[in-house]
Amino acid sequence: MNWIREANYKEDMEAVVEPYVAARTEAGTFERIKGQKIYYEAYIADKAKGAIVLSHGFTESVRKFTESVYYMLQAGYNVYAVDHRGHGRSYRPNDNPYVVHAEKFEDYVLDLEYFTREIVKREKKETGPLYLYGHSMGGCIGAWTIETYPDLFKKAVLTSPMLALKFPVPTPIMVAGASIIGMGKGGRRKKEPLSPVNAFTETPDFENSCDSSKCRYLYYFDKRLKDSALQTTSPSVGWGLEAVKACKRAISKAETVKIRIPVLLMQAGNDTMVDNAGQNLFASRVPGCTLAQVPGMKHELYMTDSDVLIPYWEKIFAFLG
Repeated sequence: MNWIREANYKEDMEAVVEPYVAARTEAGTFERIKGQKIYYEAYIADKAKGAIVLSHGFTESVRKFTESVYYMLQAGYNVYAVDHRGHGRSYRPNDNPYVVHAEKFEDYVLDLEYFTREIVKREKKETGPLYLYGHSMGGCIGAWTIETYPDLFKKAVLTSPMLALKFPVPTPIMVAGASIIGMGKGGRRKKEPLSPVNAFTETPDFENSCDSSKCRYLYYFDKRLKDSALQTTSPSVGWGLEAVKACKRAISKAETVKIRIPVLLMQAGNDTMVDNAGQNLFASRVPGCTLAQVPGMKHELYMTDSDVLIPYWEKIFAFLG
């Protein structure tokens, strides 16, 4: 395995990682709902022993996972990654390019199942072991998916999954306030941002980011500056309400009991975005779930320095087998 370290990170990403991944990339779109195109990328390993479906987090895109895909390819996995609706190059249900809106959180789940069944399995003809890797929001989507479609994947990795959210005020108060706002203008205000946003902030702020690796943070921030499709920054009122309901559903006894596959839950020890209590409850309710905490790290575990990142990936690849 060729690991990318901090000393020459930008140079190695541009000279080694980006060309390697680009040479193995196929891009496409699909429409589960007519007129709503969902963008995806497929990355084909030189010699594959299985495949991974990658489900990214809130305000992210497949483009943020180039380094992660590089490791997955080297480990012998084809990778299939979708830009979730409202993100990247996929269908946007609102006009503000900086705001992510969701009419129904379940749409993410239905998109992911359709993508796996119709694109990965049928179009790409993947018949070997199929695994799920879901980060943050993508982890909540993943949890819901393996509960609803328990035979879709052989194993699942949920990394810093969004199974409970952190808010500056108690969740019931936030929900009540957002619900009142959302009822305005006949419900049309649900598409408005929870906090006003009309531009992408062009000044990096690593200290308040979700990343523990500064070079990785700055590398992707530069990508975002150059590509307007990567500049989503804020949730809509409707997304916030749907996310709270999705978290509650994903960790409920009624749903967790449906999971029949092994799950590896990677937990960030210093997560300021999601409440780890939700992850702990989920893990306690899923008999086949292994909970592994990475002490001191912030939310995005795949964006840590190599002394933490390498053991993180080694644990994941050992779990997948």
